[in-house]
Formats: sequence, C-alpha cells, structure tokens
Amino acid sequence: MMVNTLHQQPVRGSKKRVFWIVFVIYQFLWHLIVPFVIFRLWLRGRLEPGYRQHILERFGFYSPFSDFKSDIWVHAVSMGETRAAVPLIDQLLASGKKVLLSHMTASGRSTSEQIFANAIAHGRLRQVYIPYDFCWPVMRFLRHFQPPKGLLIETELWPGLLVYAQKCGVPMYLINGRLSEKSFKKFIKWGSVSQSMCQMLSGVAAQTESDAKNFTALGIENILITGNLKFDVNLSNELILKGETWKKMRWPDRQVIMAASTREGEEKIIIQAIKALNFSPKPLLLLVPRHLKRLPEIEDYIQQQNLRIMKRSEFTEQNTEQNTEQNTEQESLITNIDILIGDTFGEMAAYYASCDLVVMGGTLQGTGGQNLIEPCALGKPVILGPSTFNFSLVSQNAIECGAAVALKNSSDQSNQNQLTMTLVKELEDLLSQPKKMQEMGERGFAFTHHHQGATRKTLKFLEAN
Repeated sequence: MMVNTLHQQPVRGSKKRVFWIVFVIYQFLWHLIVPFVIFRLWLRGRLEPGYRQHILERFGFYSPFSDFKSDIWVHAVSMGETRAAVPLIDQLLASGKKVLLSHMTASGRSTSEQIFANAIAHGRLRQVYIPYDFCWPVMRFLRHFQPPKGLLIETELWPGLLVYAQKCGVPMYLINGRLSEKSFKKFIKWGSVSQSMCQMLSGVAAQTESDAKNFTALGIENILITGNLKFDVNLSNELILKGETWKKMRWPDRQVIMAASTREGEEKIIIQAIKALNFSPKPLLLLVPRHLKRLPEIEDYIQQQNLRIMKRSEFTEQNTEQNTEQNTEQESLITNIDILIGDTFGEMAAYYASCDLVVMGGTLQGTGGQNLIEPCALGKPVILGPSTFNFSLVSQNAIECGAAVALKNSSDQSNQNQLTMTLVKELEDLLSQPKKMQEMGERGFAFTHHHQGATRKTLKFLEAN
C-alpha cells in the first residue's frame, strides 16, 4: 500500500544550511569523544568479550577479503533488528545475492553468526561492525565495500552514514521501518535538521500506516507499507524440538512461566509475583534477560530471595548413554529449583517451546516492550505490561484477537507493588484455566499466520527501486 498523504516539502535554503551547521558540529564532537568511546568499548568488553574483538572495524579498517563483492548491504544494529532481518536476508541469499551484513552490538553479530553460519562459511555473507558515525571511518567503510545499495533495519538512522552514503552514490532504504509517536515527537523537535536527514533516504518500507504517516510528515516521499518482517520469521525446527524435549524430559509435571527478554527492574516484579502465587507445586520460572551482562545482579537478587536457581548452560543435552547418570541428577535438580535462567544466545525458540505461557519483558517498566510475535507463532499465551509503544499496533492486535492479555493498572505505572499484584492475579487466572490458555495459543498462531507476507512486499519494493 503506497502512502499518498500530504508531506513536508523538501528542506531547502536557510533551513538546509542549519542542517549542515549542526552536522559539522556533530562531526567535530565525534572526534572529541573518540577516546571515551574506546574506553567505554573496552569496559563493555569485560562482560561481553565480543566488544573487544574487531575494534579496528569500528574505525573503518577491514581485512581485504578480495573475493567478496556484495550485491546488497544490510545494517541490523543489534539482536532484535538482526532477527527481524532474517526472513529478508534468507530470501536474498536464496536468490543468489551476496550480502554484506553490518552490526553495532556484539549480540547482533553473535546472533547472525549462528543463524547464517552456512552462508558465512560458503562466502555468500560477510559480517562486519559498522564504523562510528564520523567522516573518515564511514568513508573508509563505503570505499572498501562499495555496496550498490544499503538497507537499514527499523529505526537505525545516523546522519553521518546517510550524508556520506549520498556522497558516494549509495542509495539508502529504511526497511521494516517504524517510528513510534514517542520517537516521532523527538524527531519533530529537531525540525529541519531531522527532515534534512530523513530526506536523504531513497525510500522507506514501513511496518504500519501510522509509521508511514510519521515518515511522510518528515518529508519522505517514496514510502510503501509492507508490514512487519518479524511475522515472516522461520523458527528453527531443531530449536523447537529441543525445547519440547526439555519440557517432556526435564520438567514434565510443572507449569512453566517464561519471562522473556526482561529489562532492568522487571525481574524483581516477576519474581515477587511468582513467590506470591497460590499454587502447589509452584510453577517453574524460566527467566531470560534481554542483556546477559546483567546476570550477576539478577543472580544476586534471586539469592537474596532464598530461591533455588540453575542456569541453562549448566545442563547438557541427553544424547549419549554415558551421560545418563549425570542427566538423571540434573533432571532432579531442575524439578527442585524455583528459577531456571536462560543464559545462552540463539535459543529463544527453544525457551518459548518449553514453556506454558510468556510474560513479555520490556512491557513492565516503561521501555516499550519486546517482540511478542515469536511466542504467538509457537502458540503460547502472552501477558503484556502497560508499556508497549515499540510494538503498539502488534500488541493491540494481539490483545483484540485474544492471543494476549494486558495488565490492567492505575495511571501510576511506577507503583511496582500494584503491578506485581495485578500480574499475580492474571497469572493465577490463566494457570487455573488450561482451556483458556490453549485457546489463546491457537489464536496467537492464527494471528501470526494472518499477518505474514512482509518479506515478499519488501522484495518487490526493492526491485522497483
């Protein structure tokens, strides 16, 4: 669906000069903060070693790799954007194209390394870190790889990248584009500066009509509403089978509540809710933090609550007779613990497959929510907190079709005790009604199936440009 609403006129004259003045200052500031950026990178590497690897790539220095010539460049900043891009990249690879895939975070790079291991091994996909957003690193990146076309995933707009891509004649497109009302208001505050930057895009494949209208208001003309790529994600059958095996072999007689992609402060709410549940035996809490670097503080809090914990990384797969005695001991541990921490990368589908219902992280403490499409696709009922602005339409549609429920809360969303008790009530209501949970799961499966097709529309959009 094309967007034909009125849009801002292209920024010209004095307003354009304002952009370039701000841009020069922005570039100057980047040069000043480089030492602090390197220091912060090194500090982050203490908990995530990936940040101490390939550091030169962040300054535009890449190994030759002379036989790699990409047909298209895709930038997926982190794990979420990487997973969103998977259906599109799979189709690009299947059509014979070579893909340059860039990231900003170590988790994004690690995720794509697992997902695209075969393509990387056969030289059809190359991973790199995107350079920091100032002149010479970005120019080195563009001159080294000379990508014919660049795709940015979701909201990853950087002025330096857009300015120098335009200078090098590389058309840039925003794919799976979203711009929430909260983000849109921030863009509008910058006036012509934001408009000038956005108008450097050659086009936008927007998720929803609301996103498209916001991009249109910033002066972008070439917009197509394609839907959300995350609905097209193909979950690994191997991981699904792994999760189902865990449920059957390791906690067969326990209900499992998964707290998925939790953010800071949410673990406390969810753990207190689990403790307050009036069930015997207590459900097992499968806790999967959004950022694994937070594990030490999460473990400290759990220990303060005198709860028994275990990590996913501490048990092995049941695949050999030699491990039978060890596996029996581990199964006993799992049936007698309160919380299992999902501390591995790339196993979200397995975690979802092994649980009975999902409390979606990012929705309890004002951070806008995480992706609820995957649990819905696996037929898991979902509980959402009050904060869903990053997935507002998806969340609204899932609630309306009965695949998810939203916690009812007062206007004071900062009241953690009230939110905890509301969560307790919702959990008890669902856990005591297996038939209701099954119906929600079936509706979630139908919901995700109904909204598929964004990959096909996005590819047609790119072919037309």
